[in-house]
Amino acid sequence: MFTLSYIKQRTIPILIFCYALFFIYWIWIYSTGETTTFHNYFWGLFPQGIFPIIGAIYGFSLSRKWGVMSSSLGRAIVFLSASNFFFGIGSIIWIYYNLVGGIEIPYPSLADVFWAFNILFFILGVIELGKGMGAGYKLRTPLGKATLILAPIIGVSLTYFVFISIGQGGSLGFEDSTPLQIFINMYYLLGDVVIFTVISLIYGLSYKILGGKFKWPANILFIGAILGYIADAIFTFQEAQGTYYNANIGDLLFTSSVFLSVVAVGSLDIKGISSRVREELTMFAPRADKAINNLVLEIVQRQVHIIGPVAWDEAVKVQGITIDAQKNSISVTGDPKVVLEQLVGKYEGLFGNASLEICREATRKFIAQVPQEQIPQILK
Repeated sequence: MFTLSYIKQRTIPILIFCYALFFIYWIWIYSTGETTTFHNYFWGLFPQGIFPIIGAIYGFSLSRKWGVMSSSLGRAIVFLSASNFFFGIGSIIWIYYNLVGGIEIPYPSLADVFWAFNILFFILGVIELGKGMGAGYKLRTPLGKATLILAPIIGVSLTYFVFISIGQGGSLGFEDSTPLQIFINMYYLLGDVVIFTVISLIYGLSYKILGGKFKWPANILFIGAILGYIADAIFTFQEAQGTYYNANIGDLLFTSSVFLSVVAVGSLDIKGISSRVREELTMFAPRADKAINNLVLEIVQRQVHIIGPVAWDEAVKVQGITIDAQKNSISVTGDPKVVLEQLVGKYEGLFGNASLEICREATRKFIAQVPQEQIPQILK
């Protein structure tokens, strides 16, 4: 009954159930007021270490459905999964120091190396996701350009106020620090700045056009990023005050942040979309003679850059679109207006208005070649 396929299909529900159990476990630890018991150190092993690694492995497998590194969404899943993987490894090392090693944890430690990669890949993943959400198109507008200027300023100002002015009493904390420690401190600080800036920029530009089946995964990811930002601020303050201990409220927020990242990535496994796309459909370059065929091809190829080979999966579901891999051709039969409307609807159902904007931009390239009566209103 519990086959590998069965477990794989239920990875996210299983992780959610396990997280709920460890959340109850955390409540019990927190209610005791203890700070140095076995439970304080052991608690994080699964929700902070093992669960993110399992989620990352699931994410790497899922990325194949979206073309792995060949599409923005595929790259986003790979990078975010790598981020979760590195967080899990770093957490296990941290717990080993506390629970098994019984030694004073060096700073920086091996755990910091993995957490540094966790930050880097999270930023890369969010940027790639932002491309799929249409943030790049909004950057071309006056509002987008203004946001591009304001977001870094706000990010730097807020991070300095929260982490330096409040968290460390106005001091950078470089006294008696080695060059390596200063580098790691600055890396973490700049990481918080970049994460806040990128999240603000992407979400600020895309929230009105983001829709479809990917809306909630993106929202979950961004909520997780905010929790991680708050958790890091709490950790910074407690470290400066000498009041940090394992399994405190900050650790719970860190755990919740990564957990939401895992759930967000897993939620991109949209049911009903096949991951088995014939290679010839993914790679071929049709030689369409008619303008309407070229327009359909352009729309599909634009979507391929965002969601990978799944774009072909969605196209072949549209009645009236024929793809002949052997003849290297694509053709539209029936009413082109209806076919285009259905094709755009398929993509809009995934990414909402973000996908619609991509389709509209592709249409502008052929606006003078295709009769206006064949272009649906949604593309005008």
